[in-house]
Amino acid sequence: MFGNFFNTSHVDAFSALVVRELTKGMSPDQLNISSKKAEIARARVDGKIRTHAQQLIHNHHLNIYQKAKLGSRLQDDLREAGFPESFSEAFAYDVVRLIALISAQAKAK
Repeated sequence: MFGNFFNTSHVDAFSALVVRELTKGMSPDQLNISSKKAEIARARVDGKIRTHAQQLIHNHHLNIYQKAKLGSRLQDDLREAGFPESFSEAFAYDVVRLIALISAQAKAK
């Protein structure tokens, strides 16, 4: 009846990919550094995450449960990777918001 409603394997993989890109691009210690090099690294990571988010939406239609699971999973994965809780919450919220915006744009086309 519910088919893949509760299937979050692609969401879990996306969360792991985002954390991997973030930790590869900058460590938790580099979050508060304000230098030209740090800004470039943040912009590069942001671009990669946007690209991965677009690919996720292109390949999968996420339902409300999967979007909610993405937020909590990403938040937990970031904390496990050593990022502060306040950053993890805000970053996970921003990624879920990005996913929602990309989904809305895809539906409008």
